[in-house]
Amino acid sequence: MWEAVLLAASFAAVVAVALWWTNSATSPSGRGPAQFVGTADCRECHPAQAAAYARSGHARTLLRVAGSPLVERLDGVTVTDPERPDVTWTYRRQGETLTTERREAGDVERFVLEYAFGSGRHATTFVTLTSRDPLDPALLEHRLTLFAHQSLPGVTPGQSLAGKAAGNSPAGRHHGRVNTLKCFQCHTTVTSDRGPDVLDTSAMISNVTCERCHGPARDHVAAARAGGPEEALRMPLGPGRTSPSAELTFCGQCHRLPSMIAAGPASIVPENTTLIRHQPVGLMQSACYTRTGGGLSCSSCHDPHARPSTDASVYEAVCLSCHEGPKKKACSVNPKVGCIGCHMPRRDTTRGMKFTDHWIRTQPITEAKMPTSDP
Repeated sequence: MWEAVLLAASFAAVVAVALWWTNSATSPSGRGPAQFVGTADCRECHPAQAAAYARSGHARTLLRVAGSPLVERLDGVTVTDPERPDVTWTYRRQGETLTTERREAGDVERFVLEYAFGSGRHATTFVTLTSRDPLDPALLEHRLTLFAHQSLPGVTPGQSLAGKAAGNSPAGRHHGRVNTLKCFQCHTTVTSDRGPDVLDTSAMISNVTCERCHGPARDHVAAARAGGPEEALRMPLGPGRTSPSAELTFCGQCHRLPSMIAAGPASIVPENTTLIRHQPVGLMQSACYTRTGGGLSCSSCHDPHARPSTDASVYEAVCLSCHEGPKKKACSVNPKVGCIGCHMPRRDTTRGMKFTDHWIRTQPITEAKMPTSDP
């Protein structure tokens, strides 16, 4: 019961922050989010955090393809559809833009690849807007995705011919207003100057910047430059001002929460490999979370400004801070090292992409027990 109350309170806090953020972002001029200043201004007082952020995945969540390195990388590349040997895809440069041609039995479809979603650490998925109405946007999520672990594009997760996902077509997956907004909301700082339910690409701020989490910073920067008092500088989601459960709920808006997982026999179970990509969901099932009153959160292990460390000892130090010492339960297999590899292994989720399983548990499932079907 207390967990439900805690989560409800956390959600209310997140909603309050989101409403404040949305109202503060609105620009009366209609020419852009006037309250946002950009990372350059944040760097003046927070150089270390800004430098770490510049190397993080959050700094590269959304890229306009035109003029990007992706144009040169894919120009002239032809790929045979991995599931349709009679279909080829050819990428060509046209000026600063990148196009793709789908050929099947002499028929040709051409598309301009407008946006690339994803930092590239695991994958980069291309989309093309099929409706540019700010109030009713729509997009085509292209059938082929560029994966970090292979040189040529492969089938986008969720678009296998064996799958039955709504909107799938030979060219890709079509998304209407709701999903289009969700995609852009999670890969941008702000989608428009008229609120999060409007997609105005001329006003949106790409990537998850400082102000996506801490809120519009114009007043904050002005107060800092004027030497204002501490209370005038305080912003949301700062150290010591956010409970672990509220932080996890905030991050879960995009990284997923248990309430967002579709119900069914293969929903929130260890064998569901799609959950591994949704770290908060697994973490919130762990005894490390449930038995500490929700005291474990993303920033317990990760610097929210930086790219996740690849050094297991960094995370094992956090494990030992709770499991080492008098009256604390230590691991019976190895009480000093090996926590992550055993209890939080990296697993293949789909298409060869490996993510760390955040469902911390004593008896990890084996790869042999894991389903291999496309999500």
